[in-house]
Amino acid sequence: MAFDYPSALRTYEAALARTKECLGAGDLYNGQIYLDKAIALAHKLEQNAIVNDFKVRFHTEGERLLKLSSLLKAGQNPFQKKEIPNVQGPDSASMKKEEESASSYFSKEAPTLTLEDVAGLEEVKKQIRLNVLLPLQNPDLYFRYKDETGCRILMYGPPGCGKSFVAEAIAGELKCAYAVITVSDILDKYVGVGPKKIKEIFDEAEHFDNCLLFFDEIDALGSSRDSDDSAHTKDILTAFLTSMSGFKPKGKSLKVVIAATNRPWALDSALIRGQRFDTQLYVGLPDEPAREFFVKKAFKKHPELLEGSDLSIDYMVSSLDGFAGADIKTILEKTKEKALDRALSNPNEKGYAIIEKNDFDEVLSEYRNPVTPDILMRFEAFSKGEI
Repeated sequence: MAFDYPSALRTYEAALARTKECLGAGDLYNGQIYLDKAIALAHKLEQNAIVNDFKVRFHTEGERLLKLSSLLKAGQNPFQKKEIPNVQGPDSASMKKEEESASSYFSKEAPTLTLEDVAGLEEVKKQIRLNVLLPLQNPDLYFRYKDETGCRILMYGPPGCGKSFVAEAIAGELKCAYAVITVSDILDKYVGVGPKKIKEIFDEAEHFDNCLLFFDEIDALGSSRDSDDSAHTKDILTAFLTSMSGFKPKGKSLKVVIAATNRPWALDSALIRGQRFDTQLYVGLPDEPAREFFVKKAFKKHPELLEGSDLSIDYMVSSLDGFAGADIKTILEKTKEKALDRALSNPNEKGYAIIEKNDFDEVLSEYRNPVTPDILMRFEAFSKGEI
């Protein structure tokens, strides 16, 4: 008798659904029964698959289900929903429980950064406090104006301006489950794997009452479907849109999705409409206070390197206008290296050489700024809705 592949596939998917349902409810006994059935079916689907992509898919899924079975037999249930008891400052025991339930997508340690560590970007921080932090800090006020928590934030701007840093600082403020998803986590040479990974990420995020998903370089996953990208990439975008639409808070829990891009104009329009990434924040070049923060931080441990120098902090802050934060850090490090080289070749009684204005000027003149006026004009046009 020929193997009824469509029927077996339907039974397999039903067994997976029942497994998740039982384990989510804490029913380990029946969850194991349905899991064993799914494992057996995955093996049969792999053995009887005609298309190689299906063989790969069910081999991979079968291995993952076997690992889940091992966890259950060891007394661990990763599908059991666990609430973080105090998002403002969970104790070490509660954080340990959350860490045990996290997969490779979720950070094993709570971020320690806060918005106080973010230089400048006052308008960005204001929007974050309003849309993300207020529901937890002042829920009575928040729910007078909004029916549910959760937000979808798109951060865009030139590379090196701290978008990833801001996302980590938000997670640090929330003290919640935190996952950073990069392009390499999603894209795969096999058709169908990318959309499956997207679903896994959002399914896992549902285990937490309060969580933050951060998608870096979202343009690589969500470029316009009118572009020349392959159907494979478009399937990933469709899976992302579907998953995000269903990713909503229950009660007063908090679900935050943040994405970052250096090319917002390349995104599919469906990503930036209402109820998707409808809060869009421009993370631009550092302003004067932010540049001063970077410069002072660079010399905080060893202020003697500038004592008696003809290079002033004000001069560096002014000269670094137009550079991204990452480039500022690189320029300052290269400036220190010039003084270090001089100290090695011409040692003096101090044992070190002070940094001179000429060191800084030489580095600045040789440094190629990747953020050009044309790029900034394009970001301005996007902010105004012109592209």
